[in-house]
Amino acid sequence: MHCNGSFSFAMPTDARILEFHMGEQVVFEKHEGMLWQPIYTLCRNEKKVFGLIEQEGWPVYLPMKRITKVHPVISKGRSYCYNREFILPMFPNYLFACIPPDFKSELKRKREVIQMLPVDEAMEDELLHELAVVRKLEMASLTEEIDVKSGLTKGTQVVFTEGPFQGEFGTILDNPQENGHVYINVTSVEFSVKIQYPAAWCKVVG
Repeated sequence: MHCNGSFSFAMPTDARILEFHMGEQVVFEKHEGMLWQPIYTLCRNEKKVFGLIEQEGWPVYLPMKRITKVHPVISKGRSYCYNREFILPMFPNYLFACIPPDFKSELKRKREVIQMLPVDEAMEDELLHELAVVRKLEMASLTEEIDVKSGLTKGTQVVFTEGPFQGEFGTILDNPQENGHVYINVTSVEFSVKIQYPAAWCKVVG
């Protein structure tokens, strides 16, 4: 359908802030006797599991993203569109937490929790680094559309030389000399996130 006009509709501001900033105060740091790890939940149960962990006072992080959907409407013979914004979990079925062994055993018995992905101390260092990058992606989604897909993206590796992701690595599929898109792989949950980038901010590795 061709839309002759459009307007925007968004969730109430308070609801957007409440949902989007789940885990905002979390500091991604190590805790003695505990390890950060990904938690895999039943479909659409990420927020419920987040609440279970949060109410116990343990560090927990549920990355969110903003998406905009265009809805076509026909009224009195005229067509128009409206944009509606949603705040959804960035990685469906996944959240991250740092919890002690006794609560971990309790959480595993919850029907909402399918699996707690194993992490050792060496893997935790990489996970904490990835979570810091994910937080930057979460903030980027406030001002631009990001595309999240299951699976890791293979291509030409680049390093960001400027901008909020400076020093981080990404993957490109198109010409690095032209403005396009870069994929940032999140290996801990095997997702990749596509964002727009200026070519001047990237340098091919190797």
